[in-house]
Order: sequence, then C-alpha cells, then structure tokens
Amino acid sequence: MDLFDLLGDAAAIAANPIAGLAKVALDVAPDIAGLFGDDAEKAVSKLAGAVRSITGTEDPEKAREVLSDPNLVYQLRNQAQSFAHDERMAQITGAITTLTATLADRQDARSRDTEFIKAGRSNIRSNVLLITAGLGIVGGIGFMVFGHVDGNTAVGGCIISVVTLLAGKFGTAFDFEFGGSADSEQTRNLLAQAPPIGK
Repeated sequence: MDLFDLLGDAAAIAANPIAGLAKVALDVAPDIAGLFGDDAEKAVSKLAGAVRSITGTEDPEKAREVLSDPNLVYQLRNQAQSFAHDERMAQITGAITTLTATLADRQDARSRDTEFIKAGRSNIRSNVLLITAGLGIVGGIGFMVFGHVDGNTAVGGCIISVVTLLAGKFGTAFDFEFGGSADSEQTRNLLAQAPPIGK
C-alpha cells in the first residue's frame, strides 16, 4: 500500500496522532514517500518518530508550524533517507542469508550425490523424481493437445498449473546438475538492488 493512500483517510488521521505526524512529514516533503516502496505501514511510525524528534511535539498542527523551517525539513529528509536505507539493507541481508542457506543446502545435496557415486550407487529417488517430472510435463502437454482441452477451462487451467509447476522443478534439477546459473542470477539481482556504497 502506498504511503499517500495509507494517510489519505482524514478520519484515520484524526483518530491516530502517529498517522497525523506522518502526514505532516509527507506534506512538507512529499518526495520522501518514494523512499519506502511497499513498506508503508512501517514507514508511518518511523516518519512520525522523526517528526516528533525534530519538532519536539506530538501535535500535528504544531509540528507543521515548526517544520516551516527549511533546515528542519532537510533534517527530516535525512532521517527518512537513513531509515529507508537501513530497511533496504536489512532486506538485502535477509535475502543474502536465504541465498547462502540455499547454496549450502544444494552443496550438501551435491556432496551426497558424490558419495553415492564413490560408493558405486546412484541416487534412485532423485532420478525417479526427475523422470516423473519430465513425464508429467510431456503427458500434460500431450493431454491438452490430443484431448483438445481448452486452456481457458477449469481442467485446462489445472493442467497448465501442474505442467508449470513440474517445469519449474525440472529447471531446478538442471540448475542443480549443471551449475549455478540461477544462483548467479540471484546474486546479480541482489547486487543490483543494493544501495550505492557510501550512502
């Protein structure tokens, strides 16, 4: 939900002084709304806290008067940018932690397969799952083509969903077997989303 949408309800602002303070922040510095993306609810309390600390009041009208000073508006913008930066870095850190855990899990599975090969065995379970996924994809497509099933019907939609799911699993198996193209792509995406160094 957008910050402006969240704070557009006058009745909600009247009932909640925190929303009123956040609305003051957006009125005096509307450009800061773009810093928060979809995390509007958390941004409201942070903006209200920033307005409160800068103006020294919890009354939205008094805060608006105090923020007629451009220097204080500049401070408000700095605090908003700092908060948005910290939130973005926390999201990226979480994504990196998840990616690291995924890579470790995949490496453990690859090590297990290596041990199977060294012992002269194969991982029958994964082979059966991969064959089943492949047959499911081919079977689903064949059923739609030769059975003349329309993709816009409930049956057709269900088949398309199952085939899409199996194709995703098949792709994951290829990534596992042939390297980390998906991992590299995730890493590139994380780096692209990271705030510039020095901010």
